[in-house]
Parts: sequence; C-alpha cells; structure tokens
Amino acid sequence: MEFLPKLGSDKFKCPHCQVVSQQRWFDVSSASEAANAISNEVFYSYRARIQHFQQDVITEFLKSLQVANDRHMQDFVPRNFSVATCASCGGFTLWAENDLVYPKHVSVDPPNEDMNEDIRSLYFEAATIVTDSPRGAAALLRLALQILLKQLGKSGKNINTDIKELVSEGLSPKIQQALDLLRVVGNNAVHPGKIDIDDSPDVALKLFHVINFIANEMITKPKELELLYTDLVPDDTKQHIQERDRKDAPE
Repeated sequence: MEFLPKLGSDKFKCPHCQVVSQQRWFDVSSASEAANAISNEVFYSYRARIQHFQQDVITEFLKSLQVANDRHMQDFVPRNFSVATCASCGGFTLWAENDLVYPKHVSVDPPNEDMNEDIRSLYFEAATIVTDSPRGAAALLRLALQILLKQLGKSGKNINTDIKELVSEGLSPKIQQALDLLRVVGNNAVHPGKIDIDDSPDVALKLFHVINFIANEMITKPKELELLYTDLVPDDTKQHIQERDRKDAPE
C-alpha cells in the first residue's frame, strides 16, 4: 500500500489508472504563479520593442499586477481547494482541505483468495467506505480478522484469546505482530482510544495489506507447500518419513 494518494505529494498511485506517477498540482497558490508567469511572458516581447525609459513603467505595472493576482485569486479559486493531474493518464483528483473528494474510491489490493467468502465480502465492503469512513473500514476489517481466526481453527469469539493460543503453539512473532496490529487498531476504531483513525486514513488503508499478509502467511504458503510435498515427494519416501518420525517420537 505504498504511494497512497496524499495532498501535495509529487507522486502517488493514481486512483484512475493505478500507476504510481507524477502529479501536477493546481491550487490558489499555483493559480497566482501561473497568472503572473503569463503576464510576464505577454509583456516580454512587448518590452523588447519600446524605449528604455519606458521600461520602469511596465516593471511597476507588472509588480502591481502580481500583487493583485496574489490578493484576488482566492476570489476565483477556493483557498482550500486543490486539483492533482496524473502525468500517466491525465486523470485528476479533487481535494478539499486535506481530503480526497474525487474519485471517492481508493484502490486496494484484492483480498487473498484463500480467505473464506464471508471474510472477502467484509474486505470488499470495507474498501467501499474507507475514503468516507476510515473508522468504519477498520472496524469491518477487525470483524474480518475475527472470522479469519475461526477459519484458522480458533473459536473466533475473542481475538486476544485466539492470538494467545496461536502464540502458545509457536506462532511466528512477525505474524503475531500483524494480528495484534489489526486487533488494536480495530478496537480503537470501535471504542475510543489513543489512535484516531479518522485523523489517520492511511492507517486504515494499510490494514488491508495487513489482513492479506496474515492470510498469505497462515493459509496460502502452507497450502502451497503441502501441494508441492504431495506432488513431488514419492509415496514410498513419504512412508519412510512417517516411519522415521514415529521412531524419533518420544516414548
């Protein structure tokens, strides 16, 4: 989830073409700069044809015009309004204050296909509201995690208890951190806490990556390894491995 759209960023992942590309910004400040540049360019060729003693008059006029542009451009371009144009596709995003208001959707990675359908459904639902309600999206992903833990063979009733059981079974610290990250941020989305998700929409967007990471590590990779083992290891070798493990088992 790198290069998320951000106000003023020179480069981000375009919501239209999904390419990480340069962005050209237009706001009240750049509008003034553009108007002043046009004025200077218009008068440049004119000044080359007039007498030297008239140059000062034009210079003073351009200075006063620049002051007027800087002062009154906000009458035509709202101060808290910005537009970014994608260098790749030409699509634009509209921003009011710090918020992306068009397009309303922000692209997220598709859900891991090995998650159950009800989990993927919650994932898609969270993706549709993450721009308008980061808090709501984080809460939905917390619920998705709860159901994912059930898919992993746990009760699915208490996330903290389920994580504790997985840790006692030898869970990788890396995955434990991912689980607790989603749990803690999700809890703060549902109940008042130290993390204000609405003030940090990027956090909610990163949670989509976190739940996919958990599913990939806990479901997809073990499944792929099991398929490889089944397909590539001969049956007689599997039998020898089983006998070896039985012999090495403590009495």
